[in-house]
Amino acid sequence: MKYLLIFIVVIVVLMLHKKNRASQQASHQQRKAQRLSAPEPMHACTRCGVNVPASRCVWDAQQRPYCCAEHARPG
Repeated sequence: MKYLLIFIVVIVVLMLHKKNRASQQASHQQRKAQRLSAPEPMHACTRCGVNVPASRCVWDAQQRPYCCAEHARPG
């Protein structure tokens, strides 16, 4: 009876360890996929020429990219 209880405890510990390890591997793969995502297109500011990622560009009515709202203002 004592050996059966020890066997059950060992099995439960091994199962928990395996589950924890699998979740760590999954989160590691997700972080790796995020780091290796496709590069974002860059655009040069129409006024100063600084390269800016497309998601951070400020666009005017003629769809010209600017690095900030100040450069997008006319004048």
